[in-house]
Amino acid sequence: MKWDKVLARLGLSLATLLSCILFATITTAEQSSACSREGEAITINGETLSISWREWQSNGETHLGITDAAAQQRFGLELLSNKEPHQQPVWWFRSDQGSAYALSAQHFGANRYVDLKPIFNESAEEIRFSANRLEITPHTSQLQNIRTGKHPWGDRIVVDLDRPILSQFKQTRQQATVMLSAKTPPSVADKFSSQQENAPLFTVKPQGETTKLEINLPTASQLDIHTLANPTRLVIDIRSDWLKPREIRWGQGVTWKQDYQSGFAVSWLELESPQNFNLTPIWNPGKQLEGIARLSEMGKRNEVSMAINGGFFSRDTQQPLGGIKQDGQWYSSPILNRGAIAWDNQGNFIMDRLQYRETVVTDNGETFSLQALNSGYAQSGVARYTPKWGSYYTPVREEETVVVVDDQQVQRLTSDQQQIPIPSDGYLLAIRGHHPQAIAALNKGTPLELQKQTIPSNFESYPYTLAAGPLLIKEGQVVLDAQREAFSDNFIQQKAHRSAIALTEDETILLVTIGNNQQGQGPTLAQMPSILRQLGAIHALNLDGGSSTSLYLGGELINRPTATAGRVHNGLGISFKR
Repeated sequence: MKWDKVLARLGLSLATLLSCILFATITTAEQSSACSREGEAITINGETLSISWREWQSNGETHLGITDAAAQQRFGLELLSNKEPHQQPVWWFRSDQGSAYALSAQHFGANRYVDLKPIFNESAEEIRFSANRLEITPHTSQLQNIRTGKHPWGDRIVVDLDRPILSQFKQTRQQATVMLSAKTPPSVADKFSSQQENAPLFTVKPQGETTKLEINLPTASQLDIHTLANPTRLVIDIRSDWLKPREIRWGQGVTWKQDYQSGFAVSWLELESPQNFNLTPIWNPGKQLEGIARLSEMGKRNEVSMAINGGFFSRDTQQPLGGIKQDGQWYSSPILNRGAIAWDNQGNFIMDRLQYRETVVTDNGETFSLQALNSGYAQSGVARYTPKWGSYYTPVREEETVVVVDDQQVQRLTSDQQQIPIPSDGYLLAIRGHHPQAIAALNKGTPLELQKQTIPSNFESYPYTLAAGPLLIKEGQVVLDAQREAFSDNFIQQKAHRSAIALTEDETILLVTIGNNQQGQGPTLAQMPSILRQLGAIHALNLDGGSSTSLYLGGELINRPTATAGRVHNGLGISFKR
């Protein structure tokens, strides 16, 4: 009998078995856990959610958990501060004077899973496993009443229930949906139907055994969910100051924090002892440099535990506008002498403004400075495109002349505006604008020499680089000079969500995202250094911001609802060294 059939009879997949074997090889004696089943989908109330789950055995007990960020973002369970990665206190329908659930937690692969079995035991009538899907049938529950109230900070919705229930939450910029595992009597539903006058704050839509609440969100507001007992209540606050201070020891050397700094909502990760982590640029899709995706998708695809959005890019062409260097190879060059960070596998880092220059030299000594490498920064001049860009190059400007170089000599020139294959052992030179001297000098058969220079030169010895900008703090001093890095006045003055990577004096890495204040406005660039210094930064680099601002941890974005995040070109991915 084939192994896949044997495993299927046992309710396991080959991927599950391999994952368990991998975990068994890296677990320590004090973490004597063994996984038995896992999947990437949960079905509840007839709806299938893309959530990673695991079943595992530890010390003779069976545990069933989902990723901790998903427990908070999708099910509204309130994760509380903790000091131990293998324990996670969770608040769920406990009395006002009661204590939180003290749940066990375990790392498998890139994620941390919280054992929700005690909560499932109270809320679920039946739990089944079907292939890689966890199927939850909730207990039959009754929604008894809905009450509303206005407060100085916003609106409150209180849902009275006859028992604790599991609920699911989704949120976009303008609307949130709460799916309750409870029936609603017509007398309650009619009071909050869509037939109300004056654009109601929310509507109630009974759907058999479940009830959907559709909530209209004021600008810059989010849901703040908490639950209470005696009587059983689900409380939904709609407010701009939704962030709750929290400090969670997520893994060995990793702390997840959130709080208000200078009035702005800040979510960040602290990574102690950088030598214990692998850091790498990540992008989508795979080895092709064109394409964008949400950071949550990128993080899962690259199998990293943590990630933050990276450098700038063109949303129109989906091409990078900043430097990416991986394993000692430049995939895309930095532009405009903007800020960058470089690092190695031993935990060493540098931050500075960075230039990468390439020059082609003909056999008769003529030289041509190249404007960019594998970049969407398509200005007048000569740019180079290698197989790291992709299999083809498509001209982005009219009247481009493309020089095909293979075996270190010119093979041909073309003005074709369609896709042009990039030689696997060569490159293309795209000549844009009026450059007759370059066209005349790069005749078929002309030998070429490629020269490279990095400024400052100490960047050359680092195998990884990610460029964005502007540089904010260097050696404890604020060095912000956005004009010098050729950022526009609008970019400089804009109040927007921001991302940054920073280093502290004790060499802790900070991955920082900064959201709005209570007035619904994000910080300006000028406010960034002060906020980062409050977190202990002595070196700091601004990353792409606005809708790109994304912080990823264990399968989910933790600084904002995923649906409100824009797609990005690249990011910085982090995983534990094994």
